[in-house]
Amino acid sequence: MPAWRLSRVLGWSTGALFGDPVLVLVPPFILIALMLGAFAIGAPGRPEVLLPLVSLPPIDSFSDVVVIDVGAHGDVATWILRALALAVRTVAFGLLLRLAVQRAREEIPSLGAAAAFVRRRFTTIAFLELCSFAIFGVSLSLGADLTSSRDDGAIGTALLFGVAILIGMFVAASSGDVPAGAAVRAGLRRLWRRPLEHFGLVIAYGAASNGLYRLASIGELNQRSVPVTLYAFASSLLTMWFVLAFVRRQLTLDASETAENSGR
Repeated sequence: MPAWRLSRVLGWSTGALFGDPVLVLVPPFILIALMLGAFAIGAPGRPEVLLPLVSLPPIDSFSDVVVIDVGAHGDVATWILRALALAVRTVAFGLLLRLAVQRAREEIPSLGAAAAFVRRRFTTIAFLELCSFAIFGVSLSLGADLTSSRDDGAIGTALLFGVAILIGMFVAASSGDVPAGAAVRAGLRRLWRRPLEHFGLVIAYGAASNGLYRLASIGELNQRSVPVTLYAFASSLLTMWFVLAFVRRQLTLDASETAENSGR
């Protein structure tokens, strides 16, 4: 079975995630930092706020926009907070991406090397996050209600459609270390190369993240002992798991395509 098949990719990402302490510890630490920021601007500690904090674009940008809109901020303050959220999101997701690329290349994940990449390609990742923010975050949040947006099927479908389009661009930017224009072109080109497994990963991510949110919401309503923070930690690891899967699949596809071209 080819290495880019869905079952093999998910199996590899499971072993990669839980076989490396860096990949297990970094997502929860990023989540804690984002949680403190969300609480500082007055966001409530509810599942619809905490669970999407560490998530794939454009879900992260949509979450940021809605969370910032919760507080009573003026127009200038709101846009300052959104600009800060964009910068924080760029650093956070850039780190996760680069760590996943290192692991997919059978390298030892290094937070220092990942941070160096984010400094080097900050504008590239920020441009992609800005596209995510402008196209999906702002437009979808215009009529969204924080207490019901997670249950809105149209918003959920649009966000997963955004994941399908954007994730390839982010992977291209982090694996190829290329500027924004090249990342966009490569991401769009790769979207149609063996698309069934790609969309299968997108749907699996949507089902898993939504299922985790349902469990957290039911637990909150029934006042169970498992706090929502633990579900948020699980959600951050779930995101890292799928980042690894998307990166691994893309790199194995690139390697197989290179081998096919060299054999002709």
